[in-house]
Amino acid sequence: MPRYLVKVEGHEYDVEVQYRADGYAVTVDGSPVRISTHELNDTRSVLLVDDRSFEVDVRSNGHDESRVVFMLGVEIAAEVEQYHLAQLRKRAGIATEASAQKVLRAPMPGLILEVKIAEGAAVAKDDPLIVIEAMKMENVLKAPADGTVKTVSVTKGASVEKGDVLMEFE
Repeated sequence: MPRYLVKVEGHEYDVEVQYRADGYAVTVDGSPVRISTHELNDTRSVLLVDDRSFEVDVRSNGHDESRVVFMLGVEIAAEVEQYHLAQLRKRAGIATEASAQKVLRAPMPGLILEVKIAEGAAVAKDDPLIVIEAMKMENVLKAPADGTVKTVSVTKGASVEKGDVLMEFE
């Protein structure tokens, strides 16, 4: 059964997934959770968790293990890593690529509505940096870690493509 370490908004969860014909048998920190999905398109799905239904939009954040999840109008940052690799990485004292991120990239194509931080500004993890409109939704991109803004590569009104560099940090 595949096992993952899932980090959501700073909290870590031990997640085991068993794929079944009628959905997934999932345990989160040892507690069973019944999950099934219905894909709407490449990024959007309807997620049924126990008896609750959610529409979710999951997008890459430019790193293999990092995702941005939009659910109930809220942006949630998540990292998913194979459990055994996470344990090896922790023992070796190595940060994940997402947590050591020095570049903020556009997670999707869109229009820059607001740049909230200037070059040289000190930021704390999860500080709001940029507001981007994509698919008629406003999304706030947050600082991936504490640091200082080295460069701001976009301005209000700019169109960006997925993967474009928006900011660099030091």
